[in-house]
Amino acid sequence: MGVRVPPLALTMEPSKATVEDVTPVRKRLQVEVPASAVQAELDEAFQTVGRQARLRGFRQGRAPRSVLERFFGDQVRREVLGRLVERSFLDAVETHQLAVVGTPDIETETLRAGEALRYSALVDIRPAIALGDLGGLEVTRTAPVVTDEEVERVVEGLRESVAQLRPIEDRAVIESGDVVSVDLTSRLEGGEPNRREDVLVEAGAGTFPLALERQLVGQHRGAHLSLRVPYPADYPNAGLSGKTVEFEVDVKALRTKELPALDDDFARDHGRCESLAELRARIRTDLERQAAERADAGVRDAIVGQLLDRHTFDVPPSLVSRRCDALLASLDLRLPEGTERDQALAQLRTEVAPRAEREVRAELLLDAVAAREGIEVDDAAVASEIESIAAQRGQVPERVRALYERPEARAALHARLVRERALAHVMGHARIVPAEKHEDVARER
Repeated sequence: MGVRVPPLALTMEPSKATVEDVTPVRKRLQVEVPASAVQAELDEAFQTVGRQARLRGFRQGRAPRSVLERFFGDQVRREVLGRLVERSFLDAVETHQLAVVGTPDIETETLRAGEALRYSALVDIRPAIALGDLGGLEVTRTAPVVTDEEVERVVEGLRESVAQLRPIEDRAVIESGDVVSVDLTSRLEGGEPNRREDVLVEAGAGTFPLALERQLVGQHRGAHLSLRVPYPADYPNAGLSGKTVEFEVDVKALRTKELPALDDDFARDHGRCESLAELRARIRTDLERQAAERADAGVRDAIVGQLLDRHTFDVPPSLVSRRCDALLASLDLRLPEGTERDQALAQLRTEVAPRAEREVRAELLLDAVAAREGIEVDDAAVASEIESIAAQRGQVPERVRALYERPEARAALHARLVRERALAHVMGHARIVPAEKHEDVARER
């Protein structure tokens, strides 16, 4: 039978807390909740449970404490313990003015009537950052140039995306560039086999490991191949890097790609332009915009890098760990199962940890800049950004607004906008040198 345990009384006797420095950004709280407060909260909780409980053989509200202890004791003590810890922890944080980040690691004793409750809480806190001079920063902005070759690569990619596959009937030998339909069974170093049917592989195109595609060239329809393909140590997928995969390949069919003619009709049908020249011009404009965005991002990253070089401070480990989790979640990972999966994830965490720490360090530093310079973002600016996000994603504004009604999502958006304004403030006092001008000045010297 479930019962509701009442919230803690607001008149709870104050707890005692001491703070121990573990590192500049990690503290250990030793908290003691007085025995009188523990007893009072347990008594009130059992009184409330007694009024609510319906037990056979007793009228409602008349069951003795010993019976309530037998039926509901564990539940009551568990919930009272949680609330005592939560309330006393918040009081301790406020009393000692700790800027806690992340989730505390709490070790507590068993809750016993008539005895004080003692527990320890290991917490990470925001570092105290002593901001120095923010002026005198100088970075070079690259001059993005879009070549005709880059434009043509995009055009060819568009042609490839709408290519038609036609069966090859007049030959059975595979040539480079053929699209081959295969049944494929792969096995990672003695692991369980993974079979896939009707996999399309373009011979020599780099979609699959090069050794596989290279060995398809010169084979024939109906061939069966047993291949061992070593993946390089720097292969992007950590689950495969440095490993050897055994492939059993059955060649089923050969096809050739037929690309559409590159003319004005192609531009109208697949580029939403009236002519091929207009399509190329639009592609060039898009590439130039993307290149300019990359150049701007490079400037921002360089400014942040110079700020970080000027400021040394400890970073809370829990924030770095949480950012590692976020970075890994953003990757399209294909990992093996079992212990190999754990090993691959551990390796990936090691690889992304420096990036995670830099990102957290930059955010903490920009927060400190915003605090010192009095940079704020009001609700109107947050609302405007939400509308912009909806427009960029092509989503219904109401749906995006509903997403940011969640306090944590809105707080994250607010924090991002504050940091962007803080960075803009720093960049406003920095010297941004165009690449050509920078080179001219260097030659003159």
